[in-house]
Amino acid sequence: MSKKLLCIMCCLFTTLTTFSQNKEESLSTPELFDFVLLKCDLSSPVESKDAIDGAFKKGLNGIFINNKELASYATNKGMVAVSKYTMSKCQTILDNIKDKNKTTLVFARERSDGYLRNALLDHCFVELLNDTISGEERWLKKLINSSLDIRTRLINNNTRMVVDVTNKSSIPYHIHIPQCDNLKPEQKEVTLSPMSQTTLFLNGDDIKSPQYTLRASIKNAFNTEKKPLEYAFRLRGMDYMVGTESQNMYNIIPAPRSLEEKQGKFIFNKETRIILKDKNAEAPLRFLTDRLTRIAQLPLKIQNSTKSISGNYVVFSRANDPTLGNEGYKINISPEQIQVLADKEAGFFYAIQSLLQLLPPEIYSNTTAYTNEWSIPAANITDIPQFEYRGLHLDVGRHLYPVSFIKKYIDLMSMQKMNRFHWHLTEDQGWRIEIKKHPKLTEIGSMRKETIINRYSAAIPGIYDGTPYGGFYTQEEIKEIVAYAKERYITIIPEVDLPGHMLAALATYPELGCTGGPYEVGTRWGIYDDVLCAGNENIYPFIEDVLLEVFKLFPGEYVHIGGDECPKTRWKSCPKCQSKIKELKLKDEHELQSYVIRRVEKFLNKNGKKLIGWDEILEGGIAPNAALMSWRGVAGGITAAKSGHPVIMTPNTYVYLDHYQASMDISPLANGRICALEWTYGYNPIPKELTEQEAKHIKGVQANVWTEYIKTPEQVEYMAYPRANAVAEIGWSSPEHKNWEDYLDRLQYQFKRWQFYGLNCATHYKSFSPQTQRAQR
Repeated sequence: MSKKLLCIMCCLFTTLTTFSQNKEESLSTPELFDFVLLKCDLSSPVESKDAIDGAFKKGLNGIFINNKELASYATNKGMVAVSKYTMSKCQTILDNIKDKNKTTLVFARERSDGYLRNALLDHCFVELLNDTISGEERWLKKLINSSLDIRTRLINNNTRMVVDVTNKSSIPYHIHIPQCDNLKPEQKEVTLSPMSQTTLFLNGDDIKSPQYTLRASIKNAFNTEKKPLEYAFRLRGMDYMVGTESQNMYNIIPAPRSLEEKQGKFIFNKETRIILKDKNAEAPLRFLTDRLTRIAQLPLKIQNSTKSISGNYVVFSRANDPTLGNEGYKINISPEQIQVLADKEAGFFYAIQSLLQLLPPEIYSNTTAYTNEWSIPAANITDIPQFEYRGLHLDVGRHLYPVSFIKKYIDLMSMQKMNRFHWHLTEDQGWRIEIKKHPKLTEIGSMRKETIINRYSAAIPGIYDGTPYGGFYTQEEIKEIVAYAKERYITIIPEVDLPGHMLAALATYPELGCTGGPYEVGTRWGIYDDVLCAGNENIYPFIEDVLLEVFKLFPGEYVHIGGDECPKTRWKSCPKCQSKIKELKLKDEHELQSYVIRRVEKFLNKNGKKLIGWDEILEGGIAPNAALMSWRGVAGGITAAKSGHPVIMTPNTYVYLDHYQASMDISPLANGRICALEWTYGYNPIPKELTEQEAKHIKGVQANVWTEYIKTPEQVEYMAYPRANAVAEIGWSSPEHKNWEDYLDRLQYQFKRWQFYGLNCATHYKSFSPQTQRAQR
């Protein structure tokens, strides 16, 4: 046998080598785009520059330093100096990982001591000892995902799959392979050696599925129960060209409560009939027939019975099932018929959204599309939402968007079964709603003289564009949008923010402020000290005038009155405010704000409306019947739920979509920290601190899009999606039906839908498999 042939044969077989990672060798892990992976030595404080240099050479980028000079030295080398404060705050956790032979791999959202501390407290880390890793399964999988690149190819007339696995880290992975769907693995025990490629072989009679799942046990990765990590590798199988047969795919987002896959498929054709047996399905039905007519060129006939039907049909019937509630549905699909069952209009509407997602993605085109066949895979589906409130917010105060885009925003929400649109209409930087009794609000308050264009601070002065900016929505436009949303089973919750964030109104009516002005519409972002004067009785008729017109425009039960970020600076020095505090025997300015909120709530309740506000309305005492949006983390939501108030969870740490979604080095200017898709998807709106009874007060979840740095509709789309899609699944699908790897698979198909629809979504996770890059041929 020649040496050359021997080398070739060696490349075809897995090399079973052993490897031990210790602190004397350089630790290497791939860079992440959605988290910062900090490789830390937290065993004891570093006490010299030489020790810092040594840690740096070993690949560490986070070390415990209890010395300012040394901390500065480490920071200048790009390392995170872990503070004594962090060590003390995380003492309980660190007691378990404080081993000088261990390296702690921390998944932080920014490269800083503070974010490292938060990650430790949230248990976002993995421990490495020699070649063994341990930690929570989510982070073990994240580490492995980032380390492995998997590519497949078929040989021997599609009876043998070659799987090339490249381990890009310095950590080996010892795996046991029990099965891979209906393929037979040639190797049962394999080591994926560090910084090298390993080749696996799988055999089958006819490899024709587009994807296979190789299930393995990672023998040197242990979860918190000390059990080896069970891991699923997604392997690409047969690629199908347009016009060829392919496997049934079920890529519905949000994930249904129950989906039973079946053989066969229902194929729409010109003879297909629609049978309408329940009038509740009549209005939603057009969202299916319109796309079939315009896009698929299939104008299907609608009738009331199955008489005289020679071909297949879709029947819409009453379910008579109380468990489905207002929004649940059932779909039974066979090659002969599709049976759609619900008891309310919304249920039929959401069933149709699922049917559309089961059709080829071309159905979301805006013009006629052509595909081999318009088919839906056979299945039985039962689906009920987890939460009654599934919301998405948009701030039009900082930047304004055309009516056509607001409709598109609503369309996208409805496609993913969201049902509340929180419309933030007033801000320091612009008043965006026409109030006919006070036309100056839009004549003056809707225009700012210029806009800041950089991120300013005490050390960095603001830079302004020198260009006037403004606009507003007329009441006729608002009525049009409200009606449009209603047709898509979305309720609009308007927000008129008070008593803070009112600078645009004060610029119009300076007598409503504590100082009397002059004021100007805000030109920079942030919080302004000038707010409505709580001690001035004239603010209340003004507020009531505005709200009365809001009530007429928005028929929903809730009106959002803000209540957030209201500095007390002016109130503390205002004679009127101090007089009001004495008159009402209030404790302080916080109770004065509570007085304002309670008074406004009484007016809302008198007019048949309910109040909802940001979590600052807790300060000084929450209004009796108020609902609360918990945005400063989850603490406010927990407090309100324990008090029996309805709560919408919208914590900025998880669902603020104006925050960066990837590394700041590769992203446009944005707010806050990194809030990656995976981080957002992992959020559970039910805090573990609540009892089962208290948890019933958590009514739902909402994602927020603040627009300080978002000037155009295209940028709104980029920042909101795909993260808003993940929030839709959080709101609809119960935790036991959520799975990150499965969601990523379904998301790949969703990207195709968005491409046909014309959505400018972020593509960081496009062609992104649980193994970092979807296995490629």
